Amino acid sequence: MGDTGCVHFASYVKEYGYEPYSYVHGYFSACVNKEARLRKALSCLCYKCGSSGPQLYCCLHCIYFACKGAHITEHYKHTKHFMALELCYGMLYCYQCRDFIYHSKCQTIAERHLWLEARSLDKSLSWRPWSPSRLEIELLLKNPKRRHVTALTSIGLRGLLNLGSTCFMNCIVQALIHTPLLRDYFLAELHECTAKTAAKCLVCEVSRLFQEFYSGARGPLSLHRLLHLIWNHARHLAGYEQQDAHEFFIATLDVLHRHCKTSMKEQAAKAAAAAAAAAAAAAATDKSKSSSSTQPNSHQPMQHSGSNYLQQQGAAQQDGAGALAQSGPNALPLSTAGNQSQGGANTATSTGNQAEPNQSQCNCIIDQIFTGGLQSDVVCQACNGVSTTIDPFWDISLDLGESSNGQGGYGGPPRSLIDCLERFTRAEHLGSSAKIKCNKCNSYQESTKQLSMRTLPIVASFHLKRFEHSSLIDKKISTFISFPAELDMTPFMSQIMSDQQQQQQQQSAVPHSPSSSSSNFNERTGGANGSSTGTSLNSDSTARLPVDKSTTDFRYSLYAVINHVGTLDAGHYTAYVRHQKDIWVKCDDHIITTATLQQVLDSEGYLLFYHKKILEYE
Repeated sequence: MGDTGCVHFASYVKEYGYEPYSYVHGYFSACVNKEARLRKALSCLCYKCGSSGPQLYCCLHCIYFACKGAHITEHYKHTKHFMALELCYGMLYCYQCRDFIYHSKCQTIAERHLWLEARSLDKSLSWRPWSPSRLEIELLLKNPKRRHVTALTSIGLRGLLNLGSTCFMNCIVQALIHTPLLRDYFLAELHECTAKTAAKCLVCEVSRLFQEFYSGARGPLSLHRLLHLIWNHARHLAGYEQQDAHEFFIATLDVLHRHCKTSMKEQAAKAAAAAAAAAAAAAATDKSKSSSSTQPNSHQPMQHSGSNYLQQQGAAQQDGAGALAQSGPNALPLSTAGNQSQGGANTATSTGNQAEPNQSQCNCIIDQIFTGGLQSDVVCQACNGVSTTIDPFWDISLDLGESSNGQGGYGGPPRSLIDCLERFTRAEHLGSSAKIKCNKCNSYQESTKQLSMRTLPIVASFHLKRFEHSSLIDKKISTFISFPAELDMTPFMSQIMSDQQQQQQQQSAVPHSPSSSSSNFNERTGGANGSSTGTSLNSDSTARLPVDKSTTDFRYSLYAVINHVGTLDAGHYTAYVRHQKDIWVKCDDHIITTATLQQVLDSEGYLLFYHKKILEYE
């Protein structure tokens, strides 16, 4: 039996098509929406005994539910309806073959329904093993030589030559090479270059580097071509002096993002032009056909001979299928933040209004992996009105010095990454020198500003601001900041923080004035970075912007750490990267050595890279 099932199912499809299977699977097996779950709960019972299982079958000829065994077999003998669907696992059963059958198109329909079910229930899809397609099987047969990957394999590890104070570039490249989704994207050769010459394309060069890293060779690589392209696209990094690794990281993401965005626009323009040409050709064909025929066609297509119940469900099922056709189960996850490059326009909205979708948001691989949304809430101290602004970010820069306000016992320097994040998301009183104009008060008022995470990217990168520059002296902060191997960002999410504040307000039974309200708000949320001047504050409503609750797991796992050793004048960058599960290596230019997790956690830490443990489907 192949991918097309049995001969009996082929005859069934010829008579009924795939619609009965799609409707029954979508409503009584996978349950693609709330209505489907309700219908299954009310009507999915054995017509013989009235039970709900433990294993029900549904006849695909007449929508007859019956228990496994005598009840469904009795229906088959009485009606000769031979095709049935097992509802627990969604498997096709042929009573003439007396066996379960497999059909590739039905499997595709089932996977789409499972994706819709997961999206409707705000859950992740269960893991399914990879099965090669026919094309992939042919390619594997043409290349019989296999590379056996062991736990101690060195595939994916290559040293990088230092071209003269280029350790800042080498460590960032090592971190990007070991970013899982970025690796999968380039190794699958999904980048389609639109540049006139690939030699001038930075993305093509990065793609080539991934191929070199995973080719199986062990010798060190030279990044002279990448360095030259970076110089051409980011002029401020040109030169042979030592550069900042964080600055190089942001510049690299920006160049990759801009090129991918341009390529996507050009491809979309070509596709639109091709579609317009096809539409024009089709219109010309229809016009010629209509002019050649003077009599209308009196033949009407025959209606499907399935049950009336299936026909009644058509409209409801088409909505889910239409949404599914646009975004299949294999679509890459996409961050829901306003996806724009660093320095782009902010997505500012007043509270109480729905955030409009950004029609120009970028869907490139860089923004899908690295872009998150940072929410800034400015609260008027007179009327408690809230103004919300959402800005895209690629990384989060965290101060290590002493807090300027010294409120809430956070005057001293932080000791851990959690301390840094708590201080970053604590409210800060902007003071009388930075008053905000409140639309409700119609005057300039003192305000409080608080930052939180609106949406989180797949890769969360943290920049510990160890280099302090002032008019008097430039120095490096070498304070040890502990960071965990597993990080939970749930306490710093906008919706979570808002819910906690509302609960505390409900529990507080003592009325308080606006000034004491500000004090309590500050006590709950502490102090944060940043200031704002000249901003118009809308206080029409204090409700927060709605958050997408489909992303419910905010746990991250550490996979790369960039360290800086030495001083500002004479320093050196190294990197720790996670090569495989529980296997870490230290990358010091062309030297690659094994390391332990404890060595990684004991390192000073300058740039920290965390990968999301569970990916959701948007």
